[in-house]
Amino acid sequence: MRLNFRPVSAFASKKAKVYLKDKNPEDIKNIAVIRHAAIGDFMNIRPFLIGMREFFPNAKITLSVNSSAVYGLPQDLVDEIHVMDKVCPKDKSKKTGLFYRIRQAKTLKQQDIIFDLTDSTLSLWITFLSGAKLKVGYPYRSIRRYFYDMATLRSEYVLEADSVQHMLNMLGYKNNAPLRYGFEEKYPKNVVNQIVYFAGASANFKCWEQEKFKSLIEKLSDRYPSDKHIILQGVNASEKFLDLYESLKERTNVLLQKAMPLDEAMQFLSNSKCVIANDTGLRNMAIAVENRQ
Repeated sequence: MRLNFRPVSAFASKKAKVYLKDKNPEDIKNIAVIRHAAIGDFMNIRPFLIGMREFFPNAKITLSVNSSAVYGLPQDLVDEIHVMDKVCPKDKSKKTGLFYRIRQAKTLKQQDIIFDLTDSTLSLWITFLSGAKLKVGYPYRSIRRYFYDMATLRSEYVLEADSVQHMLNMLGYKNNAPLRYGFEEKYPKNVVNQIVYFAGASANFKCWEQEKFKSLIEKLSDRYPSDKHIILQGVNASEKFLDLYESLKERTNVLLQKAMPLDEAMQFLSNSKCVIANDTGLRNMAIAVENRQ
């Protein structure tokens, strides 16, 4: 495989260059991907996994996940799941200890290549203990690239689903445009006249002020009176948006929709004309079903 980057944009050690010198993508048999994250992050790596399957056609792909965050797991795109427990399976109030985690990490079989898409202390341990012939990282901080044989930093200027593919680009993979998520058949589009709003996020600093959401819904419900304007609730207590809806419920085309099971929610988003959301999992779900507004 021929490395494809300039030195200032990524890093490759001498070991990586020696290992890849006489390798073709077809020679790679086992790949592990570490992604300890929530549903939005699983959506973001779907194009990466689709590209990996194409670029390494003979590889068995194992995905390492955190057992407490498996909602939306992309099982359709991988061959095996490796599970790590951050909390005790029998007592969720307790965290697992170091030796417990090391034993679990060692259950991951030796890989030809391991991609660490998480960049946490735990994922570094898994990478180190894996015995992988090539360790590829995607760190937040430049100093941590030296824990890997190859690394590229995360970009804040493109969608993460695009940025994460830079790890494959380093090895010679060429992206397809637009991004492919593999949901075309599972969630076929049947667009109806509805605009969906989701005002929550994983952290308050990621949230647009609720008064601005209210003002936007007022303006759009006036401009598009024949459309349904749906405030979508989430599963968490902070994502019910009752105060927001209360201030708008006199408008007959503004509705409140309770949280739905995953498949139902994905189809609901696919069918919507437009989805307006903060930087959160639901936004990435909407993008994954090709609702890019």
